[in-house]
Amino acid sequence: MPGTNAKLLQVPDMLIDMIGSHFLETARYLREIQDDAPENFAYVVEQLKLGKRKAYALAKIDRSFHDRGVDRERLRAIGWTKLWLVSPFVGDDNVEAMLQLAEATTATELKLILQGQEVDPEGKVIVLYLRRDDLAIFNKVMAVYGAIKHPRGWLDKEEAIIRAMRDLPKIVE
Repeated sequence: MPGTNAKLLQVPDMLIDMIGSHFLETARYLREIQDDAPENFAYVVEQLKLGKRKAYALAKIDRSFHDRGVDRERLRAIGWTKLWLVSPFVGDDNVEAMLQLAEATTATELKLILQGQEVDPEGKVIVLYLRRDDLAIFNKVMAVYGAIKHPRGWLDKEEAIIRAMRDLPKIVE
């Protein structure tokens, strides 16, 4: 077992079994591991059956909100995704405004607002499941129509899809 702090490495079963409803407790635990035994962080993340990205997000949430006196039930109601989105922007002077924004918007809307983009009230999120062959076609279309390849997918994919659709025959008009 890596590291030296055995107390920290005894991952509470409650955190493993109930991460969804106890994400704030998990967030605090992960932040404490980062602070007190960072060499053990990857091991603990594995024990919690979390992805690294989510684990770092949860630790960031605790860093942003733990000492700010915000009601934990309010944070739970907002949810970890939106808390993670606002966490880089939270300061002592704007925590209430950031929480109100998170409460009033969907995660997609919140992300757009925080990026300084306009939210289209008629816009919709579309999720695709593509088979391998279809994904290969999708990747070619993204590259041809100006999306930017990123380790976690494509940037500017929405614009690329619209450009590709505008090149289709007149069926889209």
